[in-house]
Amino acid sequence: MSRFFARLLVASLVLSLLLVPLTASAHTEVESGSYILEIGWINEPVLVNAPNGLYLFVTPKAESGESGEHQEGEEGAGGEDHHAEGVIGAEGTLTFTVDYGGVRRAYDLRPIPDQPGLYTADILPTREGQYTFIFGGALNGETVDLSFEPEEVEAPGKLAFPEALPSTADLLAQLSAVQAQARTAQTVGIVGVVLGLIGTGIGVVSLTRKK
Repeated sequence: MSRFFARLLVASLVLSLLLVPLTASAHTEVESGSYILEIGWINEPVLVNAPNGLYLFVTPKAESGESGEHQEGEEGAGGEDHHAEGVIGAEGTLTFTVDYGGVRRAYDLRPIPDQPGLYTADILPTREGQYTFIFGGALNGETVDLSFEPEEVEAPGKLAFPEALPSTADLLAQLSAVQAQARTAQTVGIVGVVLGLIGTGIGVVSLTRKK
């Protein structure tokens, strides 16, 4: 009887885990004047050399409720009702720039069809680490000047199949090793040429003296 109840308990636990909904990607809401900008990556986790993009949802502060993180896809947050409150036309006045280690690139914002207030920009991250999203320009005449650090970009690692790809750091280390070997070989070659020239010179001098 005890084995029966033990099996029943295990089965109940497994069933409860299967019924728990998956947690959606979190985006962060940031205030800018009279508006709330919900910012993040479209696809998470964010992987090196995997196509991705900006997730930006703009709403008036009075209609957005309290700021902070929420789960995309929750009712009243990332659903159609929430998107219906979005600010349209921001792509014409709001600027978007991505910074990585001091290297910057500007992107054009693109509105998502049938989802007012939701914008994106296609990004292909090629390095691991922390990127910074920078917003400028204006929203309906209000100046916007804010920076945001989204989730860090990661190497494919264990998600890669059938074999893991080398990380950017590994590739740079391999390149440095090859360059060091090339420099060593070049140095050895130069030394060999110099020694050969010296030997030739000594031989010429010896022949001249014998004559």
